[in-house]
Amino acid sequence: MKINIMKFLAGILIFTSLSCITPRQNLYYDALNEARDGNIDFAFMKLNNYLREYPESSRTKGIKFAIAEYHFQIQDYREAIYELSEYIQTYPQDKSAVFAYALLYKSLLDFDKEPLLVEKIKEQFFSKSLFLMFSDAKIQHYKSILKNTYKIAEYVDKIEFFKNDELFLKITP
Repeated sequence: MKINIMKFLAGILIFTSLSCITPRQNLYYDALNEARDGNIDFAFMKLNNYLREYPESSRTKGIKFAIAEYHFQIQDYREAIYELSEYIQTYPQDKSAVFAYALLYKSLLDFDKEPLLVEKIKEQFFSKSLFLMFSDAKIQHYKSILKNTYKIAEYVDKIEFFKNDELFLKITP
């Protein structure tokens, strides 16, 4: 008798916890699961659907970065350049903007070979004053929805970008 009551209460608890997930959360978490499993094409499609249905979500910024990142990863540089430029214009002060600049810079190098744009972005990296007190480098990190980890190390004479702990891009003045 006591075991049946416990099973009944456990069943109610499981049912109520499952019913608390909204369709919005379900779509987002499905995309995260696809990314975790390495299915970036499916993650991309689900993130696009999420953004189309919930454009004012608090997750929009991260999703837009992931969409731009996806285009970069599949070497669709034309679309990556467009999405990254749009991202930088929309979120110029966000901590992830520097990583969007790095992806944009690399996209231009790999696809467009437009020297004026490449130089303009390069100037952006070195235009701010860099104060390195008590350390050799200023380091920032960012983890994307598509499960890539980014790191930037700003030195006095160079900037190094890492993607998933591998040197991805090195820029010198």
